[in-house]
Amino acid sequence: MARTFRVALLVLLAGAVVWTLIGCDGGTLFLSTDDEVQIGSEASAEFDKENPIDRSSPLARRISDIGLRVAAAADPPAYPYEFTLVREDTVNAFAYPGGKIYMYEGLINELGNDTDAIAWVMAHEITHVQQRHSAKAIERAIGAGVLIQIVLGEKTAGDIAGVVGALALQDYGRDHEFTADRLGVKWSALAGYDPTAGVAVLETFQRLQGEEPSDFEILFMTHPGNNDRINALKRSLDKFGYSGKYYTAQ
Repeated sequence: MARTFRVALLVLLAGAVVWTLIGCDGGTLFLSTDDEVQIGSEASAEFDKENPIDRSSPLARRISDIGLRVAAAADPPAYPYEFTLVREDTVNAFAYPGGKIYMYEGLINELGNDTDAIAWVMAHEITHVQQRHSAKAIERAIGAGVLIQIVLGEKTAGDIAGVVGALALQDYGRDHEFTADRLGVKWSALAGYDPTAGVAVLETFQRLQGEEPSDFEILFMTHPGNNDRINALKRSLDKFGYSGKYYTAQ
């Protein structure tokens, strides 16, 4: 009887996991928020060992203060957010699942150390965490078999932390990036920052990238083109009725 029940449970789990992995974004995730926090904490600890991390300088404290202010304005689910400065001349920011968010000094410099622009970037990354984009990417990456072992208690979240480091530096996908841009507007505005700074951020990316890829190339990219992102962001600003230094709502 126990064996029959176990087989039935595995069949049900396998079906549910396949439903999740084939791309149903609204499907139930098998990783809990506690799993996300543990995975992100272990992955960030490894990242900290290998990179020039700064949590104590005036700039690092400022980055943390901006991030925490934006995180407080974002809707639940809430995570134990931590915002960390990376002292490298790299134009990037990324989030681990569970709320560990990193911003590189190179990006801050390219944005002219603009507070509103930094806040929008933080809001964008917070959205990836809040919408569980990282968790969804992890579940797609590790496969149904490992997920079933986690659900049955045969593996722990710590066993899959190794896949997270690489995933954090990859694109989440077009739809997730558009979502992070749109909600980044909302969270940064609610935190009291100018959300139109998002336009300046994306125009900076566009300048650094140079010539836009063709429409044909964009079809095969996981990350939307900068023109598409800028236009979509302006539509979001229009919808919310936000005007500011970098854009006036239509």
